[in-house]
Formats: sequence, structure tokens, C-alpha cells
Amino acid sequence: MRKFIASLFSRDLKIKHEVEVMYFGRLSDFLMMTSERIVILDEPFTLRQMLNELCARGERWAYELDENYVMCTVNQESAMLSDSIKVGDEIGIFSRKSDFEM
Repeated sequence: MRKFIASLFSRDLKIKHEVEVMYFGRLSDFLMMTSERIVILDEPFTLRQMLNELCARGERWAYELDENYVMCTVNQESAMLSDSIKVGDEIGIFSRKSDFEM
């Protein structure tokens, strides 16, 4: 049953040309978001390109998503920022910064 529901979710992302982005730990707290869907128009599209688009949202986003301080997963597998992502992928973003840093 879970696989069926997951396949429906993935199909919906593909139809809309989206990826699911999930924020964990410090990022979730500081950006006040747990997840969102982002449209990616070009393929191949890299994690670095996606982070750059998110950083363009403003100073807080740029500070929290500095590529030197984030770790990413694609479909629950560790990924490098130079790795390509495709429509329907699930992206996890984690911060290497401490919750006590300002």
C-alpha cells in the first residue's frame, strides 16, 4: 500500500515538473519550513543550482543555505552539490551549523 501511495505522489510531482524539498533540524527552525515543492524547468539540474535559487529568496535563506554548511540527500541517498536532480526526486537538506550559532 505504501508503494502505491508513494507512486501516486511521485507521479504528481512529475506531472507538475517538481521536486520535493525537505528541511531538517536547524534549517527547518530558522527558515520556518519543513518542506515544499519546487518547480525545476531544466534538466539536468544540479543541487547547487537549486540551492542558488533558494538563496535568491533573501539574506536569511542565503545565510542558512550556504553551500559550505549544508548536506543534501537525493531520494534518501547522500549527494554532492554537483549531482543532478530530476523531476520527482525527494531532496533532503541538513545544516552542519550548530543550533547555537547566530
